Amino acid sequence: MDMSSINKKVSIGIFSLVLGLSGCASNQKAPPIEQGSPVFGASGNIVNMDQQWSVETQQSFYFTSQGSRILPYSWYLNLEQSTTTALFRDNAHMQSLRYLPAEKSPWNPDGLAVGFAKDVDSKTGEEWMGFNCAACHTAEVRYRGRGIRIDGGPTLADFESFNQSLVEAMNETYRSNNKFSRFANGVLGKKHSANAAEELRNNLLQQTEVLATRNMVNHPDPDQPHYGYGRVDAIGAIFNQILSKFNDMPNNGHASDAPVSYPFLWGTHQSDVVQWTGFAPNGPASVGTLIRNGGEVLGVYGQLDIPERKSKIRYPSSLAIKNLGELEKWVAELRSPIWPSEYFPAIDPITAAKGQLHYDNYCVSCHQVMPRADQGQDYKAVLTPVLEVRTDPQEIINMLKTRPAGKFAGRKEFVIAGDKIPAQTTGLFPLVNSVIGALLKHPWQTIEAAFIENEKALRNKNNGLVQSTASTPEDDSEHADAAADDADSVGVPPSLVNHLKKYQQQFNTLAQSVAEDSPLTSSAAVYKARPLTGIWATAPYLHNGSVPNLYELLLPEEKRSKVFYLGNREFDPKNVGYVSTPSVLDRKMFKFDTTLTGNSNSGHEYGTKQLNNVQRMELLEYLKTL
Repeated sequence: MDMSSINKKVSIGIFSLVLGLSGCASNQKAPPIEQGSPVFGASGNIVNMDQQWSVETQQSFYFTSQGSRILPYSWYLNLEQSTTTALFRDNAHMQSLRYLPAEKSPWNPDGLAVGFAKDVDSKTGEEWMGFNCAACHTAEVRYRGRGIRIDGGPTLADFESFNQSLVEAMNETYRSNNKFSRFANGVLGKKHSANAAEELRNNLLQQTEVLATRNMVNHPDPDQPHYGYGRVDAIGAIFNQILSKFNDMPNNGHASDAPVSYPFLWGTHQSDVVQWTGFAPNGPASVGTLIRNGGEVLGVYGQLDIPERKSKIRYPSSLAIKNLGELEKWVAELRSPIWPSEYFPAIDPITAAKGQLHYDNYCVSCHQVMPRADQGQDYKAVLTPVLEVRTDPQEIINMLKTRPAGKFAGRKEFVIAGDKIPAQTTGLFPLVNSVIGALLKHPWQTIEAAFIENEKALRNKNNGLVQSTASTPEDDSEHADAAADDADSVGVPPSLVNHLKKYQQQFNTLAQSVAEDSPLTSSAAVYKARPLTGIWATAPYLHNGSVPNLYELLLPEEKRSKVFYLGNREFDPKNVGYVSTPSVLDRKMFKFDTTLTGNSNSGHEYGTKQLNNVQRMELLEYLKTL
């Protein structure tokens, strides 16, 4: 079949599915998880919330690869901690880092923690361990001896300490003959040859240096404020991967020193824009979500090769494109958790009703109310200038900082559309260029993934019905991918080109004026406000996690805690957040100092000075109902 025939078939056939232009067919769904049921694969007394996921969807979300590759899978299974013979993946170690241990299951055959997934290279068969969405977007709170799982909630995990301790473990395994011997026996088998062991040791050193370099680029200053539990500078790490590692410019990094709280996922798919700074459009037809998710993969150990020849528009990568479509489909189905009155003190309806009046006066203009029955509907987020909201500006300052473009200079911003990227640039357009180049490497998989995402969106809006007439031509897509790899100008379906151009228009609207001399006065210097559905389950608060609970968020900034502690999963239902304690079971918690760079708890004082304490408690009671 020639390329023009394939173009026509895919453009007319598959994308008609994406846009939902044809007849209806019912789609059977597994029953959702019941409120209070035990979490499948969890150890101890951990219960689920009813968030409209089935067990299959939940477990698939936990362990489906998105293309992240931290280290070879067999290495991770056999790697010991640096100071003990216990495995690095040991449940107690994962708990100390606040990742969520899980038992062996059909979805998780080796019993890895939630969000730790096996990725298989389709060409070489090599197996890797990497993160997926669930590692950062699954929460668990505890109350009176019971754990409560929050799917899509912000993790408490310490990503920075994970990276540091992983490199320490790999270094010690390389240096210690006893550790390396046990490691080699596990990876190679006890009857391995000396040559095989030597090759493994050299490869271990090489990968250790890769990960150590990444850590150094993101944290060049030992006095740089630590992220601690529940925060990460994702955009900083992504920009460093794009402009330093993939750009072959090791000195082109910038301190990743603007950590933010992990956003909650319910409602993400339905928003017009995503990211705390609102720079990434979700549309059109799910192309935007693929670009957003692809960028996230590149920031958590995804692999990418930028071709030297600037006319090449297809970039080899490890992105698991079809899986990204599946993962986003599940996110589109996710609903917010409802305050569990069977475990927490019940909400007082009279007090909450009074609180709704305060919400209508001070909150609803930015945080629209989204009834649970309407959570499948699209909505527009509110973008507020940072100079108005006055919260910590460090993420915006870093996002709009320019540096040498390197390989990206002269390439089109959107690979096949847009202006050429200048020699000095922010990370925004190189990021978009990188992900689009990776998607164009496999345009048919991209179209299929967009269909998968959009199918779920259609079902959400149409009471479980989705419009469909045809299946994806798997054989043709594989053939087309192979053909497209060898050409610069053919193999991109017109439908995909058109949607990328629409994405270009949306992105440019959000990212205009990003290179102004004064970044905080830029039109792009905004933070995003969204509906507060399930807000009770998402502590700590503000974009940088600088306020420990909802009660303190309702106080004027001078009355908020200057120092508090993170890492304790115990929930405080009165103030709505985690209990702040310096230690738990003799383990030190993370000391959050709001005077440090990136940690300010200032701003967002809407209504805080007008309300008295009785009224604050009324508003707090209403926030529990959302």
